[in-house]
Amino acid sequence: MTYALTLSGIYGDVLHECVSCGGEKISYWRQKNYQYTQSANHKEFHIYRCASCGTGFLNRPPHTQWLQAIYQYSGQALTQAITLEEVLAREAEFPNCKVDADRMGHQADQFNRSGYARALDIGSGFGFYTQALRKFGYQTVSINPGKYENEVFRRLNGDEPLAVMFENYKPAEQFGVVMMSQVLEHLLEPCHAISKVSGLLTPGGVLACAVPNYNSFLVKLMGTRDNACLWVPEHVNYFTEKGLKVLVERNGFLVVKVEQVTRIPFNALSKRLRLKGRSAAIADGLVKVLQIPFAGLMQFFGMGIYINLYAVKR
Repeated sequence: MTYALTLSGIYGDVLHECVSCGGEKISYWRQKNYQYTQSANHKEFHIYRCASCGTGFLNRPPHTQWLQAIYQYSGQALTQAITLEEVLAREAEFPNCKVDADRMGHQADQFNRSGYARALDIGSGFGFYTQALRKFGYQTVSINPGKYENEVFRRLNGDEPLAVMFENYKPAEQFGVVMMSQVLEHLLEPCHAISKVSGLLTPGGVLACAVPNYNSFLVKLMGTRDNACLWVPEHVNYFTEKGLKVLVERNGFLVVKVEQVTRIPFNALSKRLRLKGRSAAIADGLVKVLQIPFAGLMQFFGMGIYINLYAVKR
């Protein structure tokens, strides 16, 4: 991953207020080091937390040039090209992206009060969210800087996203739906991004947003060993449900629904225990069944792995 090494060590400015609520009661939480390759030095990141809304963020964050150098290849930790067949095989083994895309596309369509059937998919990844929005009758614009995902997107959907960072996107029209799945945690200025989204939506249009949960049981159990949420330096923000609500509400939105999602790969236990054959199959079956009540319990207590939020522009 030489692209990361070229700009590694270029940090941004020190932050003095929360990236979600703007509060100044922020303090150091923990440190996390990340090593890009076996030959690279460990890079140090300090995670701060807001006392008002609970949002976490890197302080100092990586410089925008550093992130752009990473995202021109991938937003999903890919270090080499991947085929559509490989992506679909992953989905067949563990239904995940397509399930989320269909659910969020349906919810966004239900909450869209603008009557405007044009949608923007920010950070479109492999293209499942764009595909879902099109199934609901939307004309779509998709943006994503990662060339590895964009090639899969092209094969899945027959066209290509605009290969730009959201910060540099200049639209010609407004939208009835804006989809941001697993995007806000990557953006250095999330408040500015949500303000821009508000300007892109027609009145009554809906923002559909998904982010990792900073209050998840994984973070509480594993601390900085967690990578679902605390994946540095790509994830620069770590949202709580309260912090995410505050962020969108202060930018002219009415939150209409928040839900949490917990989904664990069926083979997570067998891989960790290095099981094979029948033993692995039994363990995978147990995980598949037992995670349903466990996920419900975690989500009831606000400790699900992901937060899904839907908000309508006032």
